Parts: sequence; C-alpha cells; structure tokens
Amino acid sequence: MKQTMNEQQLQQRVDELPSEIKPKRDLWQGIERAIELKAQQQQKPEAGNSKTRVINFQPLALAASVVLAVIVFFNYPDAQQPVPEQLTAVEMIEQQYLQEKQNMLVSFGKPDLTKLPNNIRQQFDEIQSARASLLEALEDDPQNPDLLNLLKWTQNQELSLLEQLYSPKWQTI
Repeated sequence: MKQTMNEQQLQQRVDELPSEIKPKRDLWQGIERAIELKAQQQQKPEAGNSKTRVINFQPLALAASVVLAVIVFFNYPDAQQPVPEQLTAVEMIEQQYLQEKQNMLVSFGKPDLTKLPNNIRQQFDEIQSARASLLEALEDDPQNPDLLNLLKWTQNQELSLLEQLYSPKWQTI
C-alpha cells in the first residue's frame, strides 16, 4: 500500500537533508594534475622546428569556394533563362490589388457586384473612379510617393468594403 505525504511532511524531510554533500575523497589533486598536464601540452614545441606552425586551410578554402560560387551565380545569369520584365511600382501595386480582390471574390463565392444596392454600388463606383484617376495621374508621375500611397489607400478601401458586404455574419461580432 502506498503512503501519501502532504506538503508539510515533504518540506520537513527536505529540511532534514544535509545542505551539502562531501565527496568521499579529495578531488583537488586530480583537478591540479589535469591543469598541469594541459599547460604542459600547450607549451610543448611541435616536432621539428619550433617556429613552424601548421595551419589547416581546409575550412578557409571551403568558405572561399562557397563565396566564389555565390558571386558567380548571381553575377552571371544563365543565358537560356529569359530575363523577366521589370515592373514599375504602379504595376506591382495594381497586380497585387487585382490578385487580392480576385482571391477575396473567390472566397466569397464570386458574388455579382452589379446586383448591389444603389447606395453601395455608388460607393464602389466612386472608389473605382478615384482609383482610375490615380492610375492616370501616376502615368505622368509614376514615382510620386503621395499618389502611390493614395492608390494603395483607395484599393484597401474597396477591399474593405467588399469584405464588409460579403463576409459571413457569424465572423463579425
């Protein structure tokens, strides 16, 4: 039959244990011997000329070859690989927006946006016309950070309006 002990009994037994455990023999002699042996090994000159030092170049050679391979790989693209077109910031933002909008519409079951109530349809039209006018303005000045930020903001407004309309009601609190 097992005996159970409460916390007080356990604490009492822990308090009765000695605070330190003494080894059965003196350990310092072995420690001193190991330290002396290590010091003697470090002071021993190598065989042959004491000024000769052997350096292992294998890790350095491996590291240098890896660095060289990376430099060659990134500086000399494969001739068979076509170079992708460089997209402007506006094109990248627009592609990202269209992809996000498409993903959102697919997740909502591809709703028909033409069947929205008139007031909501009007909001969509205003946001889309603002986005179109920003895209036209960005054709003249594609690096304008204010216009880019405004374009991102209008895109986010349209996406949040879509999300408010079509997200399931059980997800909202």
